[in-house]
Amino acid sequence: MKKPVLILLMAMLLTACAKPKFAGCSEMSCRPVSDDRAVTIWWQPDMRNGPFDYSQASVNQ
Repeated sequence: MKKPVLILLMAMLLTACAKPKFAGCSEMSCRPVSDDRAVTIWWQPDMRNGPFDYSQASVNQ
């Protein structure tokens, strides 16, 4: 009886150490860039309105 409880406890402790997943992007290769239709604005962590680290604004042509 002690072994299954110990295994469950260890599994819970290990999952608590896992990195949380969020909708933002932490790699430079997956971040969108500005183009002729939209400007990408990158926000500093203290200026974000949630998990997203950028906003895109359309450009009027």
